[in-house]
Amino acid sequence: MRELFEVPELVAVAIEDEQSGVAFYGTLAMKDWEPAFKELFTRLREQEKYHERRFRDMLSAMGDYRPKEDYDGEYVAYLRAMTGSRAFPNAVAAAASAKGCPSPREAIELATRFERDTLILMKELAPLVPPADQSIVEELAREEQAHLVHLSDARRLLRPEAAPTT
Repeated sequence: MRELFEVPELVAVAIEDEQSGVAFYGTLAMKDWEPAFKELFTRLREQEKYHERRFRDMLSAMGDYRPKEDYDGEYVAYLRAMTGSRAFPNAVAAAASAKGCPSPREAIELATRFERDTLILMKELAPLVPPADQSIVEELAREEQAHLVHLSDARRLLRPEAAPTT
């Protein structure tokens, strides 16, 4: 028997991811770091807020959209495993992780993991949402790809790490 896949539930997870991004980047932006890093994290926080609004609008318009799953239970198990191992389970954990980042280097590494997790979620979500919403998810995924590029660019601003002494 095929399971009924809960697409609105997955969109709600995407909203939670965006809320986590807002909390994570907002906390990083308040740290006493070089202006370039503060500006990057502030800009990423604002973009995550925008993504959250887009997903909220999508969820409210979606109603109880529930397509049948194409694969027997395996795909649902995969998606549940994927969403269960996100970089941040919620916004509180995201802010705590940001507070614990001792340097921009660690912040960028954690942000890169978060953005990759979010991008994977969006790539999996795009074909599952109603056809009218697929282009929105694809647009947001492209923006998440741009976040990865911005983080990669910021990584180049970091001073090289000192070689370990032996």
